[in-house]
Amino acid sequence: MGDDEAEYKVKYLDGDEDEEEMKWIARAGKALVTYANGCTYEGDFNGEKQKHGNGKYSWMQPDEESGEAKKVASYEGAYADGKKNGLGKMIFPNGDVYFGEWKENKMDGEGTYTYSKTKDVYSGAWTAGIKNGKGCYEYGGDKSKLNGVWEQGSFVSGDWVLDGAGVYKGSFANGKPSGPGEFTFANGVVQTGEYASPPAGEDDDEDTPPADPSWAGTPIYSTVAS
Repeated sequence: MGDDEAEYKVKYLDGDEDEEEMKWIARAGKALVTYANGCTYEGDFNGEKQKHGNGKYSWMQPDEESGEAKKVASYEGAYADGKKNGLGKMIFPNGDVYFGEWKENKMDGEGTYTYSKTKDVYSGAWTAGIKNGKGCYEYGGDKSKLNGVWEQGSFVSGDWVLDGAGVYKGSFANGKPSGPGEFTFANGVVQTGEYASPPAGEDDDEDTPPADPSWAGTPIYSTVAS
């Protein structure tokens, strides 16, 4: 989301109380800036007139009914040379929340992203705004988890934790289990096997989505003492 506007009002918060309101960033320091569209930034600036240090930016837009300005998103945290850099919290227009590390205005490093609609939560590593590295994704609906390694936004290997049922350990492709793996059930029984996708049909074309892989496990035998 862009946060720089051409026209604004500036009130410095670290100078003389009688210091007049300005229409530009005049010096380094802490200031409250109100942009022409109603968005605001309160925080630190450097000598290059860039956001630098700690601050809070609030995105505003007119309410459809009253016409009054209302906050639709916000970022509060660290800036460097005009961009989000360091630790900060972003509340997005759809209600999603990210708290963690930033670099060059993108989620980068360790952080937690909470999805407002589904209550899903991802906590782990990010690179340039994409899940990348070690992380855990918990689904809000059934509390199942994908805990392991992510590459370019996709889960590729680790544990699929099924709440109250057991754990599957193996590799994943396109967000689905793929290849050899093993289930450890809640009762401690372990079953090895493989997730395999059925072969494409003769009538399938390139636009036909692949069928879901199915699990083929080794037989599980139980013995009961007589």
